Amino acid sequence: MKEVKFLALAQNELDDIYEALEYQQENQGHRFIEEIKKMLELIQAYPASYPKNTHKTRKCLLRSFPYAIMYQSIDKVLIVVAIMNLRKKPIHWASKSVSEYSTCRISSLPETIYTR
Repeated sequence: MKEVKFLALAQNELDDIYEALEYQQENQGHRFIEEIKKMLELIQAYPASYPKNTHKTRKCLLRSFPYAIMYQSIDKVLIVVAIMNLRKKPIHWASKSVSEYSTCRISSLPETIYTR
């Protein structure tokens, strides 16, 4: 399976979304993280099965939340470029290449519970 890495921008988005959802309703942030992890497992297994959003970037829609995982599959690595809110106007990341951002490893997500 491919290794998963988050760009710093995507990791920050994930942190912010988690905190906002937990603030709205207890355990909603945890459910969000669990869905992200499940979808990442599917992306790892079938990286080319999701539609292209740009030439190199693909978009995987979450099932229970209005978000999408924007990712690139490069060699043996899946790079999460952004966690996109589908109800807001997209930001500038779509015009950037992966090399323009520093990366964070997904290992910052614990197995059962997400905390900053």
